[in-house]
Amino acid sequence: MRELSLVVDAKAQLGEGPSWDDVLQCLYWVDILGRKLHVFHPVDGRDRVIELDSYVSSVVPARPGEVVVTLADGVYRVELETGRTARMAEVEGDVPGNRFNDGKCDPAGRLWAGTMALDESPGRGSLYRIDVDGRVTRVLKGVGISNGLAWTADGRTMYYIDTPTREIVAFDYDVRTGSIANRRVVIRIPEDRGFPDGMTIDAQDRLWIAHWEGGRVSRWDPRTGALLEEIFLPATRVTSCTFGGPNLTDLYVTTARTGLDDSALAAQPMAGGLFVLRTDVQGTPTVRFAG
Repeated sequence: MRELSLVVDAKAQLGEGPSWDDVLQCLYWVDILGRKLHVFHPVDGRDRVIELDSYVSSVVPARPGEVVVTLADGVYRVELETGRTARMAEVEGDVPGNRFNDGKCDPAGRLWAGTMALDESPGRGSLYRIDVDGRVTRVLKGVGISNGLAWTADGRTMYYIDTPTREIVAFDYDVRTGSIANRRVVIRIPEDRGFPDGMTIDAQDRLWIAHWEGGRVSRWDPRTGALLEEIFLPATRVTSCTFGGPNLTDLYVTTARTGLDDSALAAQPMAGGLFVLRTDVQGTPTVRFAG
């Protein structure tokens, strides 16, 4: 049996974007609507909060002492000690009705991150690749809510989620150039299980998917489309997950409380918390931004 526990009762409005720093042995995660960057230290349970001036939707480790985040109008470096930000790439700064959503680095350390409309209007988002020199390339357009990203161990396949489609798609991936090709659907999430949100991949190339309005994390074999396992959480709005811990066997899961009415919040007092699931499965390390 999997052991699930609440590690930070943050009551985040929209907890998201967890990533593991294997050097500092800490977890970065964000509260998008709360405009907060969290730094969680599992050894002592300390969760440091860095307040930011904009929606912060994803975070990845970068150079020593800093992380890279996506804010509403672009990609920024954040000094962890001071909280000081510096923009490294402007993206959709001229589209005030949009914001960034999920983001993650590919095996070569490029940042991939996508956008969405603030009012969730369909088709207004895009998926971007930010190279290590800061150059920005729009790779996909017409996206609803850009979300989960993952790459296989050999780097030859990229998985991607556009949440409203309820589909996980695969692309052939060229690590050398960062190009994608041959889009195909590998998993479809049934309506009674909510919407696929963030995801991660384990060392066996199985996908772990967070279910918005589905109250669970599921594990799938994308090569066959088979559902392997489901773990239920005491929160319906499960947003993302990533592996961490010294052996990469701890699955950290973020949740949200935004949009829940008083009765739903009374039934889900831990909504918006950060959870950890102790597993016997080894995950994959979070890739640092290489720029």
